[in-house]
Amino acid sequence: MVETNDRYSKIVATITSLATASLVLPVIFLRQFLGVPYEKALAPLLNCWAYLGWGLLAPSILLGLVYSWLSVKWVKRAWGQDTSFSERGLECMMDWSFVLMWLFFLVGVAATVGFFVKVHGA
Repeated sequence: MVETNDRYSKIVATITSLATASLVLPVIFLRQFLGVPYEKALAPLLNCWAYLGWGLLAPSILLGLVYSWLSVKWVKRAWGQDTSFSERGLECMMDWSFVLMWLFFLVGVAATVGFFVKVHGA
């Protein structure tokens, strides 16, 4: 069971890293691919898709951190140590944080792609 938890934790770490890296994609896109000079402010060029993407990727990262914290608690419980959560409660919270993390990540990436399409087409 601990081995399965480790595999989930690796997935969570990967998604958290990808979500964190995705936060800078609109800036890189505007600066590197569209050639917006460094002297020019980016805020006027960002649209609702960029903000929506950031607004969804941020909770994905937070939920990944929550999952990791809960995972540590679950392992403690699996080793017979006492925690303030029941095993069933921990597993329920871990399941929800994992699913929501994925959902926020996928929709956040889709919103970021929407930003690219909208800005490039303008």
